[in-house]
Amino acid sequence: MEGFWLRSADDRYLDWHDHWYKAVCKVIQKEQITAKQKGKKGIILLQIENEYNAHKTTNKSHALQRMYNCVRGTGITIPVFTCLTSETRGSKDPLLSQVFDCDNYYVGLKDAISCAKRMGDLKQQQPDAPGFVTELQGGWFATVGGKLSEEHYSNDKHFYALAMMSIAGGATGIFPYVFVGGTHFAGWGARGQTTTYDYNAAIRENGALSPKYYAAQNLGDFIKKYGHELINSKGGLCSFESAPAEIVGAQRISADGTRFVFMHNSSTEQSNSGTATVKAGKSDTGQPMYNIDQDENKVLIKSKNEADTTKGMLTDLLIRYDLGPLETKVLIIPPTGGAEKGIWWYYQAPIAKVSLPVSFRFKSVQQYNEDAQGLWHPLYQGKSLPEMEINDLRYVRYRSGFNLNKQEVGKYTRMLFNTYSRDIINMEVNGKIAPRIFPAEKWVSEVTRQRDKSFTFLKETEYDNQFDLTGLLKEDHNEVWLVYENIGHEHGYFPMEELCGIRIAGLSDGTTAINKKLEWDYSANLSGIAQKFTENGFDSKQWKVVPLDTTFQIPRKGNNLQPKGKQNALLTWYRAEFKLPKNDGKRTWRLLINASGNGFIYINGHNIGRHWEAGPQREFYIPECWLNLKEGEKNNITLGLRQTVNGAVIRAMEICSYNNDNN
Repeated sequence: MEGFWLRSADDRYLDWHDHWYKAVCKVIQKEQITAKQKGKKGIILLQIENEYNAHKTTNKSHALQRMYNCVRGTGITIPVFTCLTSETRGSKDPLLSQVFDCDNYYVGLKDAISCAKRMGDLKQQQPDAPGFVTELQGGWFATVGGKLSEEHYSNDKHFYALAMMSIAGGATGIFPYVFVGGTHFAGWGARGQTTTYDYNAAIRENGALSPKYYAAQNLGDFIKKYGHELINSKGGLCSFESAPAEIVGAQRISADGTRFVFMHNSSTEQSNSGTATVKAGKSDTGQPMYNIDQDENKVLIKSKNEADTTKGMLTDLLIRYDLGPLETKVLIIPPTGGAEKGIWWYYQAPIAKVSLPVSFRFKSVQQYNEDAQGLWHPLYQGKSLPEMEINDLRYVRYRSGFNLNKQEVGKYTRMLFNTYSRDIINMEVNGKIAPRIFPAEKWVSEVTRQRDKSFTFLKETEYDNQFDLTGLLKEDHNEVWLVYENIGHEHGYFPMEELCGIRIAGLSDGTTAINKKLEWDYSANLSGIAQKFTENGFDSKQWKVVPLDTTFQIPRKGNNLQPKGKQNALLTWYRAEFKLPKNDGKRTWRLLINASGNGFIYINGHNIGRHWEAGPQREFYIPECWLNLKEGEKNNITLGLRQTVNGAVIRAMEICSYNNDNN
C-alpha cells in the first residue's frame, strides 16, 4: 500500500492490532482496579496510542475508534487515554470523547514557563479530564558520533522547573521520561543510538542517584503535602510587575483559599532578586512556544488558552523574591493573611558523593580473525532473515561459489547487493578483501542515521552495498564469503516496516544492474559464536597474543578518538580474562576501551552492547549480576569487532569502578 502501514487505518493492520490487544488486555482485564476487591491495588489507566499527531497517516479517527472498541470489548473498564493525539482531545465523537488526551514536554533550557501555558491549553480543551504530562523531560538519548546524555542541557534545575511549571498550569499527573537510565544490551537500540541509554536520568545507568533524583524527591514531598489543595485548584499564568522579564510564573488558589505563587528565573546565568507585584490573570510574553523533537529541532506549539480561571478571585500581591539562575520557588500563602505569612518551597542540590575508582588494566589480549567455517544452509532468493527466524541484531554470514570463463572475469568488475534495510556488508573474494565502492567508508564506520532516506523504502533495483572486484576474480571456480551486520531499524518512519538480510546479489559490469545473479548459502551465526568464543571455559591458547598500551589514559567519552589501523579481515575476535580487585561488594563496574571496529562486547557470555568506534561512548556499564564478584574468581571479556577502514585494533582496555557509587 502507499504510505505507512504500521499504525495506519488499514483494516488489515488493525486486524493484527486487535489480535495483539486482545491478548494483552486479557491479562490487564484481571489486574484492573475495577476487578479488584476494595482496598486492593490494580491498574488504573490504559493508553491506546502515543504521539499520533507526529505520525503521517490518514483516517486516524477510524484507527482510534477500532482501538477503543477493541479494548472495551475485552472487558477493560478503567479510563482510556492517548497522548498528543488531536483526534481525541476535546472530541465530540461518541467513542473518542471517552478517551482523554495528554501532553509531552521537551522544552529548551529557558522555556519552562511554556509548560504552564500548554497545560492550561490542555485543561481548557478537556475541563473534565486529568491534566497529565506523560513525558516530562527527564534527559535525552545519546547518538553515535554525537554527544552523551550527560552533556545534554537537561539538568536538575531544568527538570524541577518543568515539573513545577506543569503543576502551576494545573497538571495532576507528572511522569518523567525516563526516570531510570538503562542500556541497549545486545544492540536493542535504534539505528544510530549508542549502547548507553543513561539518558541523564534521575537514576543513572549504573544505579547512582543524580541530582535529578533529589529534585524528584523534593517534588514528591511537595505533592504529598499540598496535593489535596492543588488537585482541584484554579489558576494560570501571572505577571510580576517591576521584576525583570526573566522572572516568570503562575499562581493557583485552592478551594480553602490557599494561594500558591510559582516563580521561575529563566536566566541561565543571572540571579534575580527584589520586590514585585504579582498581577492576577494571564501573562503572555508574546514569545512562541516550542517542543524539542527527537532530532533536537524546535517544533512550534500553538496556544489556544484564553481562559483566566482566577479572574475576580485574586487580588494583587506584593512579594520579595530571590532566585538564582534557573531556580524555581513556590510561595505558599495560607487562606488568611498576606505574603508576609507565606512560606517558600524550593529545592537545593545535595553535595555530590564521589569515591576513588578501583581499576584493573589489561596488559594484553588474545586475537583471532573470523573465518568461513561452520554450518551452512541454502538461501532461497528473496528470503529475509526474519523469515528464517533470525530476529535479533546479530552478525550473519553468506557465501557463494561460482565458475567464470575468461571473458566473464574481464567483464564483471562489480558485486552488487540489494538488502532489505541498508545494512552493512564486509566481503572477501578468493581470500582477499574486496574494496568498498558504496556506501562511503566514513558512514560504514559510524553507521549514523540516514534521515534523507527515512521516508523511502529500499527499492529492489537499489544496490545499497557495492564492491570493486577488479583483479579479484579468476577463471574457473571462485569463492566469496561475507559478514552481514544487522545495524537495526531506523528510529521511526518507513524503515520500521522493513525486513533485513540480503534480497538479491550478484556480479555486474557497472553499478545499475546485476548481470549475473549468484546462488548463496547462509550461516545463522558467526563461526566464533558457533564455537562459543564468548563463553567461559573456551580454550583460546592457540590465539595470537597482542600487547596493549598500559600507560595511555583511556578517554571515557569523545568522538573519533579510536586508533587508526588497516583492515586485514572481515571481523576480528578478542578475548581476555580478569579478576576484580578486592572490593566491599557495593561498587558498580564499567569497561573503558580505546579501539577501532564496530561490534559486540560480551562479559561471561552476556552481550552488554555494541561498540561503535566513532564514539562518543568509550565506557560500557557491566551489570553486577553478570560478573563473578568473589575474590579470585575469573571473568571473561570477549569482543567481536567488524573491521572498518580503521581495522579492528584495541589500543588499551581497563575494568574500572564508577566514581559516583552513591546509591
